[in-house]
Amino acid sequence: MIIKVKFDDDFIQYISCSTKVGRKINCIQEDFLDWIFDEEKNIKYWAIENGERICPSYDANALVEWLNNVRFKRGIAKANLITNPQLKVKKIVYY
Repeated sequence: MIIKVKFDDDFIQYISCSTKVGRKINCIQEDFLDWIFDEEKNIKYWAIENGERICPSYDANALVEWLNNVRFKRGIAKANLITNPQLKVKKIVYY
């Protein structure tokens, strides 16, 4: 399934994932946001200013990493970032 990830009108990315994961993407969005804003669980996707973490700084790569390594780490349904979707977009998530 192809999912359009919109951060704002000018920044859009696409991910490919299994239909099972895609159907749940809107329901699990809050879990992703909890993870991305948790400074203890996630340090890779934080902006640093003057040596201190100030806020999350992420794109669809963070969502793909979270889906593959946190949410569905034991499953075989892995997500991938894609640049030019060949199939129709089935869902849109907004960040």
